[in-house]
Parts: sequence; C-alpha cells; structure tokens
Amino acid sequence: MEVIAKLIQEKFVTPEQRQLAFLIKQKGGDAVIYDKDAMEELWNQEAVASALVGNEKLRSTKTFNLEEVLCEIRGDPIKAIEKNEKHFNDILHLQTRQIQECVDRAMELQGDRIISAVNAGQHDRVEDPVRILVRSRSFA
Repeated sequence: MEVIAKLIQEKFVTPEQRQLAFLIKQKGGDAVIYDKDAMEELWNQEAVASALVGNEKLRSTKTFNLEEVLCEIRGDPIKAIEKNEKHFNDILHLQTRQIQECVDRAMELQGDRIISAVNAGQHDRVEDPVRILVRSRSFA
C-alpha cells in the first residue's frame, strides 16, 4: 500500500498541491482547518490559488470567507458527486461518442483493406492495352 501511495504522490500530485501540503504541514497539519488566521494566510499563498484554480466557487470570492471554505472542505462527498453528475455524464457521453466514431472509422478502413486483399490476385498485374488507352483518353 505504501508503494502505491508513494507512486500516486510522485506521479499524480501537482507541484502546487505538494507545496500546499508542505505549507499545511508547516502550519500544524489538519489542525490548520480550525485556525482562522492560518487558513487566511494559506488562502493568500500563491500555491493555494494555483491548486484551487479549478474550484471557481472558492476562488471567485476575492475575500477570504472561512465559513465558505470550511463548508467546501467538509462538504458531503455524496452531495458533491450528485451536484457534478450531470456535467460528468455529459462529458462521458461526448467521449463515448468520439471513441465510437473512431472505432467505426477504423473498422471501415480495415474492411476496405480486407476486401482489397481478397479481390487482389494475379489478374491485377495483367496490363490491358485497351483499358490503358481508354483511361488515358478519358483524362485528356
């Protein structure tokens, strides 16, 4: 488990998130959530702003509001999932449709290649002077 946790921490945690975790650890770890001054100081740090860029609700307010931040931090994960479910489903549907279109296109190309290979044979190498003559006149 420790190896997996370390791998996730190394590969999937952004530098901003690492810096934020370091700052939180310096301020006292999880206890920082209950310290209004420490939370406000962290809020004003650039790393926190960068780490929370995706959360427009929190970053849209220019001033620090501890109650709003605590509500977001302590929020019920089930409610957050339900709130984001429609957006997630829309993106999932779009990606599913794109994947299906790519698979359909690949299947069509492979089908064409198979038909060409089945129809190919010795007769493709035979040069018909009449056909060459007709083809050259139709393009002229």
